[in-house]
Amino acid sequence: GTALPNYDPALSAALGYAHTSTQELDPASYGTNNVVSSAVNANAGLQQGFSSGATAALAFDNSRNTINSNQSNYSPYVTSGLSLSVTQPLLRGFGRGLNRRYIRIAANQERIASLLFRQQLVSTVYGVARLYIDLVTLREDVQVKQRNLELAEWLKREVDARVQEGVLPPIEQTRANAGVLAAKQDLINSRALEEDQEAVFKSVLFRKGLAEADVRNARVVPTDALELPRGAQDLDAGKLIAQALADRPDLLQAGLQADNTRITLEGSRNALKPQLDLTAFAENTGLAGARSPFAINPDTAFLGGYGSALAQVFQRDYPLYGASIQLNLPLRNRVAQADEARDEIVSRQAEIRLEQFRNQARLEVQDAVIALGRAQASYEAAAEAARLQTESLDAEKARFEEGLGTAFSVSQFQSVLSQAKLTELAARGSYAKAKAVLLRSTGAILEAYGLSADAVQQAQALR
Repeated sequence: GTALPNYDPALSAALGYAHTSTQELDPASYGTNNVVSSAVNANAGLQQGFSSGATAALAFDNSRNTINSNQSNYSPYVTSGLSLSVTQPLLRGFGRGLNRRYIRIAANQERIASLLFRQQLVSTVYGVARLYIDLVTLREDVQVKQRNLELAEWLKREVDARVQEGVLPPIEQTRANAGVLAAKQDLINSRALEEDQEAVFKSVLFRKGLAEADVRNARVVPTDALELPRGAQDLDAGKLIAQALADRPDLLQAGLQADNTRITLEGSRNALKPQLDLTAFAENTGLAGARSPFAINPDTAFLGGYGSALAQVFQRDYPLYGASIQLNLPLRNRVAQADEARDEIVSRQAEIRLEQFRNQARLEVQDAVIALGRAQASYEAAAEAARLQTESLDAEKARFEEGLGTAFSVSQFQSVLSQAKLTELAARGSYAKAKAVLLRSTGAILEAYGLSADAVQQAQALR
């Protein structure tokens, strides 16, 4: 694209001295055959660019000269000038948006970095949420196995009493003992799985993992139980997709990257335009000096020193101003054409990639909605099955207590109920994970868990 003006003001200064001796073949013209002159120059300037593409230059020039020629009425004499010139491109290089394109790209890059941090935070929170769901599921699995053990111990006590009364044969005690031992083994295995999951959870939750003894020995006690599924069928997929397109950090990143390519393409296209510049200038000058020994009737208006010259400048005694317009029309601008073609391809690729990300997001949200509905339906079926199995076990226990049922049948009903409870628990865990997937796919997982990416970044900065 076109070159950008320098927005930072630039101050320049120059101080110089020159001594010149010139041989003259006609001494009568200058009064000597060796014209000797000297000059001391002291100049300063200030240049500033603006976002419209304009460039302004302020110059303050001063010179002190001496000469031994009899053609000069003043020696030494000083000149001073204060000038201002402004050049504004009208085609190539014109426009605030164009000339601030690198600032716009840098601002987008800063937002992209922030969104990348948010995306990493979303991934981290989603992973921790899944580990927490697994931990809670295993904790409730232990509770189910604990209730199974309690029921097995109750059945053993009932069988022991009936064996002593001679109602049941001794073999029933063996079966009851085996049931208790099996329930204990299941409980031990479930607790081991819970402890393993707890160790994994702590290794992710803490910065140093399990390196510190306090962390290894600490227990993680979940404060929230698994959420009961409800309302999944009422979700509006269209609204959720719109929310994902507006909030997901990966989509926002892709959108900003596509915007950067459009900004770059804007600069490349501008370079194809003809260069048409409008320039305006104004200058005030001053001249003053001492009377030369060879002077003949010098103008007294110019007699004086540097102060007189400055007075003429600031009183605008001798102003100079004007304006011009310049056109530069390249017959073939192949470099700019190649740049524009390349940047247009890159911009199109970025737009296609953005649309691919959007389509993927739509698919993820739709799949998450379907999975959540399926998980709720599975839970409702499993919960109803567990309820019916509970009623069946209660009925069988009542028959057993009345002497109409057997310990084996009670044990069988207990086993079926245990499996139904575990199925219900697994369905609740699947629902919780499906909801976490939906929150992640819509970009709302941080807000759902009461987190803020900005707050996390500030906390990290204070460490």
